[in-house]
Amino acid sequence: MKLQGKWLAILLLVLMLPLSGCGFVQRLRSRDALNKGVRAFTEQKYDVAAKFFEESIRLDPTFKIPRTYLATTYTSQFVPGSPDPKSNEMAQKAIQTFRDVLEMDKDNPDVNSMVSIASLYYQLRDYDQSKTWCRKILEADPNNAEALYRIAVIDFDDSLKKTGLQGENVEFLNSEEKAHTLADIQEGLTALDQALKIRPDYFDAMEYQNLLWREKAKFEKDEKVKNELLRQADMVAQKALALRLRAQEEEAKKPKKLGAK
Repeated sequence: MKLQGKWLAILLLVLMLPLSGCGFVQRLRSRDALNKGVRAFTEQKYDVAAKFFEESIRLDPTFKIPRTYLATTYTSQFVPGSPDPKSNEMAQKAIQTFRDVLEMDKDNPDVNSMVSIASLYYQLRDYDQSKTWCRKILEADPNNAEALYRIAVIDFDDSLKKTGLQGENVEFLNSEEKAHTLADIQEGLTALDQALKIRPDYFDAMEYQNLLWREKAKFEKDEKVKNELLRQADMVAQKALALRLRAQEEEAKKPKKLGAK
């Protein structure tokens, strides 16, 4: 009787599967499609990978991981500066898909997706949007040194474009343009100060401190103040170089993985 009861329970479970197990089966199929997509992605078969990730999402719309992979697949097909329209299309698709990931959990924003969006906009030379997303990152993660660094990079790019390599264009800027550029320079320097408080050995940030102090010096008419800015720039550039070389030496000392060159 015990054996019959056991098989009866199994039979009842099997009969219930078509009703309650449909979603479970769909989720299994979704994860199978995800695994196939990951394999195709690692083999750089991006078109094939994208189809598998899209299928995974269709089977389980609540599954966030394939959306992230799909966005990354689009990003991998984007070549910054390429005249090929497909490259720009891939960047826009990647941005939208990362935004879809963020929409899935607004209360716990995925900072990595936000960083990817900021980076894509920067590579598309849409600096305003890139900076906007950097600020969104900082709202979600105030200690994100990379977002602070990216803001400074954009501020430097904007300033250099206006001032010229040697500052030859400064005299042609009107008062409003000068004020706006100096404000950008100060914003960048403030952002880097914050980034270095978070990561004191952030040599990339130091290198842009050097560049932004030189930008500020282009506007300075007082030679003493100008020379002091250049001295600060030289000092931080030397420190950044020393830290970069030390990091390279430490990386070289690490044991290499089998098969690595």
